[in-house]
Amino acid sequence: MNAVPVVGAATASRPSPATGPVTGDARARRYAVDIIRLHERLTYRRLLTELKGAPLSLIEDPRRRLVTLTARDSQFPTRYLKGILGFRLAQYLRLSWISPDSVHRTAAFHEPLLGSRAVENVHTVTLCRRTWKIRGYVGLACSADAESLPLDSPRRTPFPTEAAHGVDLLRRYAQPGLGTHQVFEFKRFLRDQTMPRGAQHTCVPWHLMLGMGESLIGLGDAVRIVLGDAKEHVALRHLRLGGFDLHVVEGTSPRLGASDPMAPIYRQSVVARPFVAPVPTDLPWYRDMIRSYLAGTSDLTSPQALVTALAARKRAGNGVPRPSHEGSCG
Repeated sequence: MNAVPVVGAATASRPSPATGPVTGDARARRYAVDIIRLHERLTYRRLLTELKGAPLSLIEDPRRRLVTLTARDSQFPTRYLKGILGFRLAQYLRLSWISPDSVHRTAAFHEPLLGSRAVENVHTVTLCRRTWKIRGYVGLACSADAESLPLDSPRRTPFPTEAAHGVDLLRRYAQPGLGTHQVFEFKRFLRDQTMPRGAQHTCVPWHLMLGMGESLIGLGDAVRIVLGDAKEHVALRHLRLGGFDLHVVEGTSPRLGASDPMAPIYRQSVVARPFVAPVPTDLPWYRDMIRSYLAGTSDLTSPQALVTALAARKRAGNGVPRPSHEGSCG
C-alpha cells in the first residue's frame, strides 16, 4: 500500500481502537482496517495556508474549535485532495457502504481522482482546530459532459444517482439557457464516525450545510440545480431545513453492478431516495440564520430552536421532521 503521497505534510496521531464494521474475505478486511487506521492518523494543519486561491467559503468557529472551508478540485494540492477522498473512502468502509474486496483488489487508499473536466467538483470540509482532523465532508459533483447540454438532451450523461435508480431527474427542469454544467450532484454528506457526542458532533452537519450554502450563493448562476439520493432522516431533512424544495422520486429499486465498489450502499434495509431541486432564491436567508446561530449572535439557543426557525420560513402544510442529532450546539 503506497500511502506516502496521501500523508504529505500531515502529522500522525493515535488511531481509535474501533475500526467499524467491514465485510469481505480476511485479506480484504485487514486491508480495509489498515486504510481506516491510515486516515484516522492524518491531520491537515497546513491545508488552510496551502489552498490555492481564496476558498469559496470559510467558516471559523472558535467556540467549538471547528473550521470549514469550501473549494474547487484545482484549489487543493493533490496530496490534500487524495486525503479528503481517502476520508470519504474510510468512512464508507466503516459503514460497510463500499466493497472492501474491490478496495483491496485495486489497492485503493482513496476514492478515484477524476481527470480534467470542463467544470470542477466542489468540496466542503470541516476540520477540528485542536487535532486538525477531518470531522465532516460534503461534495458537489459536476457533470461528466464535455459540453453543457440541455437537460432534456438524449446525449447528456446521466448523473450517478440517475443511473443507479433508473430515473431522469432533470428533464422536468429543462429550459432555454440551462445546461448540464449548471447541475451538481450532492455527494457524501458525512460526519466522522469516530466523533464523540458533544458540541462538535452536533454542529458538524450545520457547518457543512452552511459551507455548501455559502458556496452556492457565491457561484450564482454556475449552479442552478442539485440532485442526489439520500435518506429521509439524514441529508433530506437537512436539505429541506436549508431551504431546498425537493422533488423526491418514490418507488425506485436502485442497484449497481456486482463489480461496482459502491454496490453495497444499495443493499441496506433503508435505501436512499433520489431527489432534485433548484437552488432556492432565498438561500441567503437560510445562510444568515445558520451562520448567526453558529456564531452565537442570534436569539436561537438550541438545535431545536434553529430547526423551528428554519421550518417556519417555508411551512406550507407539510411539516419538517425533527432533527436526528442530539445535544446542545452552545
